Amino acid sequence: MSWAGAGREAARLVRRAAWIAAGSALDWLYAGRAQISALAARPALAPDPGAHAPPPGASAGGRRDSAPSPAPPTGPRSGDLAVVRTTPGTPGGGLPAIVLVPGIYEPAAFLSPLREWLHERGHRVVEVPALGWNLHTVPASAELVVQRLEELGIRGAVLLAHSKGGLIGKQLMVSGPPGLAAGMIAVNTPFEGHRFSRLGPTEALRGFHTRHPVILSLAAELEVNARIVTVSAEVDPVAMRGMRLAGARNLTVPVVGHFRILGHPLFLARLAEVLDTHRFPPLGAPEGETGSGNAARG
Repeated sequence: MSWAGAGREAARLVRRAAWIAAGSALDWLYAGRAQISALAARPALAPDPGAHAPPPGASAGGRRDSAPSPAPPTGPRSGDLAVVRTTPGTPGGGLPAIVLVPGIYEPAAFLSPLREWLHERGHRVVEVPALGWNLHTVPASAELVVQRLEELGIRGAVLLAHSKGGLIGKQLMVSGPPGLAAGMIAVNTPFEGHRFSRLGPTEALRGFHTRHPVILSLAAELEVNARIVTVSAEVDPVAMRGMRLAGARNLTVPVVGHFRILGHPLFLARLAEVLDTHRFPPLGAPEGETGSGNAARG
């Protein structure tokens, strides 16, 4: 390599290092602001009984939301309401219900910007307040999501999951009632675990280590991957690696960050494309076969 070529390569590496460093700083800034906003939303949201009123239209499962509101969750409160947040009236165009499944230490309100964005598109959006700060085990958390959807009579939903939420979503798709979830869009989920998780200060964090039984058992479940779309940042300073799945549709967004990707215009554009065009295979279909009417407009 010539001196000129070496100089250009060095300059490229410096620019990339600066891009990663700046993106990582912005990532933690985004996470901090999102947590503060989620906590600040508690007093404003909690006394709003009108939010419990169901829309006049049918749910994604074909039933009217006439059931009484579920009892308040017994787990730790996340600061968000134990309600279904939907757009007024009947969701248009046969759009599926979207179930938001946050990551560890993320209350449901952490994903409020995504909820609002999905509302603007006309989707019915479901949150799972019983997850609290999402410190339960993956199987226990998956069961809480199952209970939430069954309470509301929702089937054929699309799970939109961040980080640990993708592990919860895959667990639900593997062990939950058939047909409850048509598919999942998993954002920055460490499906292979995290190599440094063993050093985590809490049991919840240590549950991500690469040899954890839950991580290994989910990795062995390959058939369900055909109903998963993974979206990962080009550089994720938290999950770091292992966010793609064999047999899934794997997408990468040129962004640095584990958290800030959730509100980044490049991610939202890719998410809109997936919701508008991707069709998840029906249950039991051979890998690669697409369905005709389920999920993210199928």
